[in-house]
Formats: sequence, structure tokens, C-alpha cells
Amino acid sequence: MATHQSLALPPSGFCMEQTSTSSTTSHAIAVHDQLDLDRCTLGQSAAASKTDHTLSPLRSESTPPASPTRLRPARMDIHNSKMHDSGAMTPPATPTSTSHYRSSSTSSDGNAMIPLARNGSTKSDVSAPRSPSIHSHPVALQIFDHETLEYVVLVDEKGKKRPIGSGVWSDVYLAAPSLPKPADQPFLLPPSATKSPPVSPVRSSDSGVGLYCFPAVPPLYAIKAPASTSSRKVLREEAKILSYLSQFPDSDSHIVQFFGQDTRNDALVLKAMDGTLEDWIKKDLNALGEDLRATKLAAVFPRLALALIDSLMWMQDKNCVHADIKPANVLTTNVPADLTTAPATVYSDFSSTILIAPELEVHNASPLGAGTWDYLDPSLLSSLSPTEPSAATDLWSLAITLLFLIIGASPFDAFRHNKYQQREMIKTGNPLQCLAYDDAGIKNVQKMRNLSKTLGLDLQKWFAKVLVKDVSKRIEVAEWREELERASMKIGPMM
Repeated sequence: MATHQSLALPPSGFCMEQTSTSSTTSHAIAVHDQLDLDRCTLGQSAAASKTDHTLSPLRSESTPPASPTRLRPARMDIHNSKMHDSGAMTPPATPTSTSHYRSSSTSSDGNAMIPLARNGSTKSDVSAPRSPSIHSHPVALQIFDHETLEYVVLVDEKGKKRPIGSGVWSDVYLAAPSLPKPADQPFLLPPSATKSPPVSPVRSSDSGVGLYCFPAVPPLYAIKAPASTSSRKVLREEAKILSYLSQFPDSDSHIVQFFGQDTRNDALVLKAMDGTLEDWIKKDLNALGEDLRATKLAAVFPRLALALIDSLMWMQDKNCVHADIKPANVLTTNVPADLTTAPATVYSDFSSTILIAPELEVHNASPLGAGTWDYLDPSLLSSLSPTEPSAATDLWSLAITLLFLIIGASPFDAFRHNKYQQREMIKTGNPLQCLAYDDAGIKNVQKMRNLSKTLGLDLQKWFAKVLVKDVSKRIEVAEWREELERASMKIGPMM
């Protein structure tokens, strides 16, 4: 969502919320080890207590979810420039138009929530998918089975719950896995349970879609709880989307791991990650000197870019339009502090996501949508002929995200002190010109040139094939990826 919301680990100072105030996070993590050893035992004993001898930690509702639509609460508040030889850009005249969008955020970086005008319904321009849709393979909502495995929310040194991230719809808290209280356990462990073989994974008839009986328990959960009563509906829709995407066995390589929705509070139970791509860029990459940063960027950019493009293609293959791709919504894992290792990445925050049914037209139940200004496709911002979020608009957002990786900031950062001018520049659809503006623009252009030289790929032209305002003139994502892959293969061992 528009305000920063992270599933990443916070600074130290958290402990477990229990009846005993002396319990700590280390105790919670110790519980995880015991849980990991006992997973098969729990699963087998539960299987023995049921008539069909089948156990899944994710209980399923009997009615498959309908294709989610973006439903927003009603009270949501949510040119041409001349280039100099130096690479800098003459600032454009401040627009005089009075048309603009209200923001629900006043953050200094311009990452504000906006309402997108969507008059009427239009047919999605997402190409016919290669994988089954949510309609051809309906999936039950995944429920977190708190009777089999519980979690304990961590608290700070004062004993208070402290969110590690907040957004318009939700707050995210860290929690440690734990065994349920004895009164909550639906069965007793029989003596023979420890001698029984593990439960076989349950799989659907479609080999491309699998349900695994007991996913590995992470050291920590990220609990995404609704921020208000009206937010519950948004999280329920997000749970449907995550339930669908998580059915695919390779989902953990592309999206944050989902353990189900807690029906007690409608919270989403997710895997806690180490950080976000935005944090990694600002705290790790940008902290290096110019020469070291250039060396590390050349080593990690192809891997990071290809991984993010691959995950985008994976989502598109599953008929999924994320609709809010940005560095803060890409989660990362910790990596060694060297100049060649790139963090692993997965997409998160599916609260704006749309699932497309190829056999149906997409009709929005609400005229409101959401996104983050700097990363929005300008076609979504047109007051005269607004478009729907699509594969093309997701690719635009990813391209802006990759520009952020290269230059270390938003390409519209030079206009951050004048929000109105910044938003008008975003709507013009010229991010490659905007990044060259002002004194910082000279450095931005040099960073692009240095990386282009190292990769043997003209990045200005490569980005321009996607970052063109006319959607019909944009390159397909597979071809865009292929150009980068060819360049990365030329530099061999460095990659």
C-alpha cells in the first residue's frame, strides 16, 4: 500500500507477550525448534483422530472464493525538457492546471495513496494466460489452524505491542510460533504417534497446483492485522488472492509465504523476512562510496532485475496484476556483506491486487483504486480516459523500481519539495528525463552511463522501451528480460 508497510524484522528489543513478564524472544525461538521436530508427530496424531485420516493445518471453507475485486471503504482519504551536455535538465515550467488528486499521506518521499478515477468498466488488456485461472481452478480460503499451531505476538521492553510496519489498511506485528494452550488442543498425542511415518503431502489433480500438508514453521511470523473494522474486508480479499497464489508449489520463490488467515481477527499470517528492497538500497548500497557502490551495483543489478522480472512473469502467468509494485513491497533476505552477493527477493502486499479471469470481463465494484505516486503508470492517472491496472502498468512500476535501484532514489525525487509539481511530472510520463534534473541529475546520469558501460547494454534505451507513455509502444516483458539476460551473460564470472 501507499504508506510503508514492512514484513521485515525490526531492531532488537522485542520479547514475547505472555503471562510471565520475564519471558523473552529467545524463549519463543526455542519453541520453534521443538515445533519443527514435532510437526510430523502432530500431523500424524491429528490424522488418527479424524475419520478420513487427512490433516491439513490450513482449514478450508466449503465455498470457493469468488474472484476478488478491489473494494475500498467509502471513507478512504486517501513539457518537454531541454537536456544540457552535462546531462542535467532544464526544469520544466510549473504546471498551472488545477486538477490533482487528494492524498492520504503527507510523507516527504511522495509515496502517497491516491484515488484512481475509473469511470465504468473496461476489459482487461492482460494477454491470455498460460496457467489456469482462479475460476477454472477454484481454491478454498486458507485458514490458519490455531488449534494445531499457535503464535505469540512479541512486545517491546515496556510490554507493549509495537508494529514493525503500518499502512492504510493494516498494521504488521512480529510473532513467534508456539504450541497451543492445552485447552485449545483438539486431541491427545497417542503413544504410537512418534512411531508413525510422516503424513504424505496432499496434492490436487492438477500437477501444477499443490497443497502441502504441513509447511515448514518459520522462526518468526509477520501478523498483518486490520487497522480498523472497515479494513477487515480488504484483508479478506487479500487472503483470497494469497490463498490462490500459494497453491502453486513454487510460490515461495516469488511471493511472501502465506500460512493462512486467522479467523479470530481476520489477520494474515505471513513469514517474517529480513528487510525490504528499499531498506537494502538505502542502508547497504547507498552507504558505500561511489566507486564501491558502482562495483556492487554492476554485480547485483542483473541478478536482482532478472529475479524481479521472473517473479512478475510468474504472477502474470497466474492471471495476477499486483498493482502496487515498489521497493517497499519487495521483501529481501540477509546476505553476506560483500560486493557480489545479491539478496533474494519476493513480492509482498497484495491488498491492491486484481486476479483476472480470461473468460470474463473485469468489472470493478468500486471506482477507487490505490497505488504509490512515484511508481504509478501515468495511464492510471488520466482524468479523461483512466485505464485499469494491468500487466503493462505492473511492468512500468517495476521499471521505476529498477531505476530506484540504480540511482538510489526515485527518478522524481528532485521535485519532492513541491508535491503538486512532482505529481504533475509523474503524470507527464517522462521519468528518464526527470531523473536528470538538478545537481543530483548529473550524478544520476553518470550512474546510468557507468552501469551501461559495464553491462554492455544501453540502459537509457532499455528502460525507454518500457517507460513510454503510449502503452501500445511498450516492449513485452519477455523480450525486455531477454535483452538484459543477453547482456548479463557477456560479463560471465562477474554475474
